[in-house]
Amino acid sequence: MKKLTREQFLTLLAWSGVSLPVVMMGAGSLRFLVPNVTFGPPTAIKVGRPEDFPPGTQVFFGKDRLFVISTERGIRAMSATCTHLGCAVSRVEWGYQCPCHGSKYDANGVVLAGPAPRSLPWFTILQAPDGQLVVDTTLSVTRETYFKFV
Repeated sequence: MKKLTREQFLTLLAWSGVSLPVVMMGAGSLRFLVPNVTFGPPTAIKVGRPEDFPPGTQVFFGKDRLFVISTERGIRAMSATCTHLGCAVSRVEWGYQCPCHGSKYDANGVVLAGPAPRSLPWFTILQAPDGQLVVDTTLSVTRETYFKFV
């Protein structure tokens, strides 16, 4: 193995000091060619036909964190995401409860106790041309807003 002379070592060090910043700037410039976009979950969720939800049923869509609840008054869609820190709430006999920090909600999603700052939101339900119900999670509605079908 051949030893480096002092002159060769300093030359190598100088070239490293010049080439490393050039390589880093090139990599940073190439990074701008990649879009910085993250696609979140879909906001319009097809949940089924109105006939799939006879009065008295409740369906949990885990992937979408959504409850679809059918009553005599109609069908409603309610978020299953705790308004405290975003954990998925669970159905219990008296309403809903967050397993993370203990927030409690009644059967309509109104806060009963816990660190949750607000009630679970209800979402708009529309009917698509193919007859499917579509829940739009970007459009909150007031409580007691139900989808009624004939």
